[in-house]
Amino acid sequence: MGESSSTDHVKRVERELAKEDSLLSNMIEQAPGMIGMAFMFVITIFLGIWLQPWFDAAGLQAFGESGSREVRWIALELVAIFAFTFLILWLAKNHLQHFIKYGILFVLFLALCYTTVPGAHILLVPEIETEAFVFTDSEDIEENLFAVNSDGSIITHKVMYGSNASDHSFVVSKRGTDASLEWAIELESYPGIPEQFAVIEGDYGYTVNNNAWIWTLDKDSGEILSKYACFEFENWDGTLVNATDLVEIGPCVSALEVIEDAEADTGQRKGALYILTAENTIVRSETFANSLIESEYVENVSFHRNMAEWQYPQLQSNGEVLLSRQYDSDSLLLATPFGAAMIELETSSSPFVGQGPKPENWADACSLEWIYIPDSDNLMSAFNVITNPWNESQDLVMSGHEDGYIGAWIVDDDIDELFDEEDRFRGGDSFVGPIAYIANFDLDDHNGDELWIADGDGIHGLFYESLTEYVTIDVELDSESIMFLDGNTIKATRSAEYQDPTNITMSMFVLDSGEFDYDTMYNTYGIQWDDMAFFVGIGLAVLLMTALMIRPEWYIVNTVGVLVGAGVIVMLGVTFVPTLIVIFMVLAAIYDAWAVYRSKHMLDLADTMIGLNLPILLVAPQESGYSMLDEKDSIRPPESKAEAKEGAPEESKAESVPKQVVKRKKPKEAMFMGLGDVIFPGMLVISCVNYISESGLAVGISALIGGLIGYVVLMTYVASGRPQAGLPLLNGGAILGYIIGGLIFVGSAAFSFGITF
Repeated sequence: MGESSSTDHVKRVERELAKEDSLLSNMIEQAPGMIGMAFMFVITIFLGIWLQPWFDAAGLQAFGESGSREVRWIALELVAIFAFTFLILWLAKNHLQHFIKYGILFVLFLALCYTTVPGAHILLVPEIETEAFVFTDSEDIEENLFAVNSDGSIITHKVMYGSNASDHSFVVSKRGTDASLEWAIELESYPGIPEQFAVIEGDYGYTVNNNAWIWTLDKDSGEILSKYACFEFENWDGTLVNATDLVEIGPCVSALEVIEDAEADTGQRKGALYILTAENTIVRSETFANSLIESEYVENVSFHRNMAEWQYPQLQSNGEVLLSRQYDSDSLLLATPFGAAMIELETSSSPFVGQGPKPENWADACSLEWIYIPDSDNLMSAFNVITNPWNESQDLVMSGHEDGYIGAWIVDDDIDELFDEEDRFRGGDSFVGPIAYIANFDLDDHNGDELWIADGDGIHGLFYESLTEYVTIDVELDSESIMFLDGNTIKATRSAEYQDPTNITMSMFVLDSGEFDYDTMYNTYGIQWDDMAFFVGIGLAVLLMTALMIRPEWYIVNTVGVLVGAGVIVMLGVTFVPTLIVIFMVLAAIYDAWAVYRSKHMLDLADTMIGLNLPILLVAPQESGYSMLDEKDSIRPPESKAEAKEGAPEESKAESVPKQVVKRKKPKEAMFMGLGDVIFPGMLVISCVNYISESGLAVGISALIGGLIGYVVLMTYVASGRPQAGLPLLNGGAILGYIIGGLIFVGSAAFSFGITF
């Protein structure tokens, strides 16, 4: 009994060895076909990598940029695969092969054009090199740039020192949107300080002030419309000692004059001053234009009387001011590095209500329509109101920060000036800090103003609703710089210093300018369309499809199959992020296994395609002399053929029995692989290259290597004569390669893409 057991064991070992020898010999025998198939596998994917930059630049995601992270589109793709498969099988069952053939040929022609047309553009159209914009001229303007007006013009300030304090003055100038001088006016600062200066643009005029005087200047001419004292003027004796602060106000930090009632016939007008104080309050002081205070020291000083006071948020407006402007008839928009607020210009304040005496420095809280306070470690460095790129009837408030972050809010008059965040602006963290300037200009004189942002990396011109960066100027502006546009001349300021005639160091700005060439300086994106390349690509596709219909030999089928496969993998690869592709591959592999091993309709589909000589299969001849035109064998294994015949009618079975034996030459053999077995691993490779910004190519190659390992395993089954579902092994290998490569070259970021449903 022991001998019998030993003999059985030896026989089993011998059978296993014989089986291994048979498998090895079969793999060696089929090595040419396996190597050829692997070569086509790699060539197809590398051709897709070559095409990927063109597809990415053209923005050819099938479901848009947001759709690349949405699972629902993967479900749609799977449904499309199911529908296509069952349509082909239904047509085959009803003997409508001509519909299958010409319908698929048309689809293949379109897919082929996804490779031939981009490929022709890449090979035939030279890459357009953008000419760098440079500032070629500069002009020293001995004025201190102080404020930018709503129309893009600027207000400047220049101190003029006299021989003594009573002779000091300063010049206020307005320069247009091309920085040319529109007007200038010299104002006597005594008994105030000429260096202390502030301005608020109002509906009525520009209200400027130092710590002693408040003037309102005409916007068009600079003429003085009114003048008010910001100290105890009625009892002033002309000396500095006697020029004491107003008790209710203290030093004037800034001021705005508004006109609330005017009579055209008499010239009578009634209005108010809104004065910002050093105590973070706003004081409303009513004005009476024709009520002048007589003085032997200064003429034409109007009377004003304090009426109300409000506390406003701690924006530290007595320091740097980013924007101070009357937004509409009853709103003041104020922005400093510490925050921004839309403050309602009220007419009366509420008295103190509470137990005990009124606290010192108490004031009624002002009414706020909007307020924004940045983080204390990331203050604002730029602020402006621009036209909304997506709705020209709306204003867009934008804040730039020291770390490069940009916020955007819609000011919608239809909903009581409620500030809603503009969620269509997605460039909040796309810039390098600090943000120096934000503005609107119309460089191309087309489709309205562009959005211009100056950051720590240069000046960026963002065009149209897509905010595509068509202009990049490689110059870093400082925090006090602004931009101008004059036709095709771009101008920008930078801070500098100079010495006045008395050798006092003064601040000024330098105006740099340069001509923008519309033909050579725009950044190029997307499809650089060329008629010749287009017709070459279409012509090549037509030529290949004609050859396929006239003589569908294996080398023509493979050429078309490789080109079609490359176009499809890059089209799908740029459409979805890698994690969605992985989900797609897993579901497709499960379906493939079911379709091959259980329902077996995939074998019927393969037989149909082989019979029609259509290039949704790749063909690797095992030996020379192979002709696909002679291919009549089914891809089904013998047992599957027998199962198929069992259900056939008796007359069909009888017909299948040969009447006589005729000796024929054994047909040449070939290896077949479905084009989908290349497309699925390939689109994971392309997706890695397209969506992983750092080391994406390395991760993609890792997925490719994993797919090849899965292919080798698959070939061991093929060598044994058993057709196999390719996707479980090929997709599994590619996914494993992606995971290993992602962890090695990128880390967890290789798998984090914000997937939504």
